[in-house]
Amino acid sequence: MASTRRDGRAKVLAATDPNIRHAAEIVLAGGVIVAPSDTNMALTRDAWNEAAVRRAFAIKRRPATSPLTLFMRAPGDWPTYTEVPDVDRPIVQALAGSLWPGPLNIVLPRDPQRVPDFIVCGGSTVALGVLSNPTVQRLLDFIGRPVAMTSANLSGQASGVLVDVAMAHDQIGDAVDLILEGGKQGTTTSSTIVKVDNGRLTILRQGDIQPQTIRETLAGLPVELAF
Repeated sequence: MASTRRDGRAKVLAATDPNIRHAAEIVLAGGVIVAPSDTNMALTRDAWNEAAVRRAFAIKRRPATSPLTLFMRAPGDWPTYTEVPDVDRPIVQALAGSLWPGPLNIVLPRDPQRVPDFIVCGGSTVALGVLSNPTVQRLLDFIGRPVAMTSANLSGQASGVLVDVAMAHDQIGDAVDLILEGGKQGTTTSSTIVKVDNGRLTILRQGDIQPQTIRETLAGLPVELAF
């Protein structure tokens, strides 16, 4: 992983196709990079590599006790990683078809054969998302499976602000293998998180997607708020 400068800081690379391919190779080899999401610059790693997952938490100086969100390449990929009962499948399909890519994370029952315990800290569900940022979309093309992404800052050191390249470089640039530019695209500031269970949808956290938009997407299905 020869991706650092002589001063120990990670290289900052433009989002060209060769550089994105190089970033993907680092991730697939077990490295940890910084890549753009739809909001923050994000620590990005292979979610199936436990050592990389633990390293990313250590970089943030945060205990590895939080379940990871898997960011997929395409809206139709969700069945691969989940065991969604028949009653909930039309709900998930409606959300995925209308609101992905976009600032929505959906919590669903995980497929334990495809989503290891350490990804979700032993829980029975997994959070899934699909980003619209073209750089991370291309990165996922090269990687070929979802990645885990968390904001690229030291824990507690970015309250109320979005993490940009400069902040990521300043706070964790000496601990990651590469920083990939191609940052924020559009107006997303935070993701809405919902859970689908037994024919019900619960909004766990409200972000850019409003409850009314979700109600309209689901044609009047009751939407509960958990906040």
